[in-house]
Amino acid sequence: MGRLKLCYLSTGIMDTAFDSQVLPVLVTAAKEGFSLFHISFDPFKRNVTERYLEKKKQLNLIGIETFYIRQLPPISKGSLMLDGKRVLSPFYHWWGKKQKVAIHCRGHLNSFRGLLLKEKNPGWIYVIADLRGAVGDEVLHGRKGIVRSFGSRYLWNFYRRVEDQVVRKADKILCVSYAFKKFLQINYGVDNISVIPTFVDTSRFNFSKSVRDFYRKQLGLTNRTVLVYSGGVASWQRVDDVIQLFIAMRQRIKNLFMLFLTHQPSVIHQMIKDKIDSQDIQVIQASYSEVPGYLCAADVGVLLREDILTNHVAAPIKFSEYMCCGLPCIISKNIGDTEQVLRSVHAGIIIDSEKGLPTLDEFQNLLSLNREEISMVMGKKFSSQIFLSELFKLYRTFAGSEIY
Repeated sequence: MGRLKLCYLSTGIMDTAFDSQVLPVLVTAAKEGFSLFHISFDPFKRNVTERYLEKKKQLNLIGIETFYIRQLPPISKGSLMLDGKRVLSPFYHWWGKKQKVAIHCRGHLNSFRGLLLKEKNPGWIYVIADLRGAVGDEVLHGRKGIVRSFGSRYLWNFYRRVEDQVVRKADKILCVSYAFKKFLQINYGVDNISVIPTFVDTSRFNFSKSVRDFYRKQLGLTNRTVLVYSGGVASWQRVDDVIQLFIAMRQRIKNLFMLFLTHQPSVIHQMIKDKIDSQDIQVIQASYSEVPGYLCAADVGVLLREDILTNHVAAPIKFSEYMCCGLPCIISKNIGDTEQVLRSVHAGIIIDSEKGLPTLDEFQNLLSLNREEISMVMGKKFSSQIFLSELFKLYRTFAGSEIY
């Protein structure tokens, strides 16, 4: 038998989670000696930027064979089937049909495409459906342009039909939270589910006093108490509420400073307008390698989400990163498993519409917590090494035997 075969279907190299959640899997597979084929389903509206070209070059330099395809608009099973047909030839050329192959499919749409690849050779191909959240609900709340064009009810039904087929036919289902696992079990009656949360490279994301001091000096924030928001700007992420939270707390805590880390700084600036004094805020488009330093420099992380299904089953990457950097948090209720995690280390404040703002005593208590201890405990919970080990056991189980 030759090297074990692993095919990975990703949501594109420019996806915000690629560096933290996908690239570690690809790099580990190469190091572990797998025969690896990465299919990158880039968004339909992909922009070929310098950063995109640089990331393609990076994958090539480290020897990760990648086939790039600009996916069709994901609005019907027909478009997904056409995408599947477009990758059949390169997939079969790489595979060779001489041994079993595991296909790790990131997200609902890629899982559907993976099942299409499996159809003609069901005994040889094993599909691992890596489901990242309640995609139907996410479409309703986060992609308003598409919803306006094609109708919210149609798209919701389409994504739920995709989910139904994927959950019932995949060889293994991965999901990001125990709340999501419960949702899938209740709705589909399946048990072939493992929870793989949004893991963290703890060699990067950990609390360091020296790193904290360096970044605070760079930011000029030596004497400020820093609230940080790291993440996107989708409607369910409640960035406006983060801004209002800071404004209200700033009235009581005079040295409070707001730091935003985002890939869309212009959107944040537009939301802020004249609401916050320029001396009290900084918006940074940080690279993935810089984020741990900024989180160490901050004092309290903020994660507020809408009270909808999308967030009830979610596992925000930034929450795992906050925790591994020992960063106490202010969060809203009903975000996946986050409440249970915070309570387990007494490292946060959970707010809702009834409770309102944290009290001064609650906030001061966050500032007195031992960040080294939080970082150490959470590093053991979210370390990528733990979950990469689980993934590769699964790959070896599926791809470990020859076809005779």
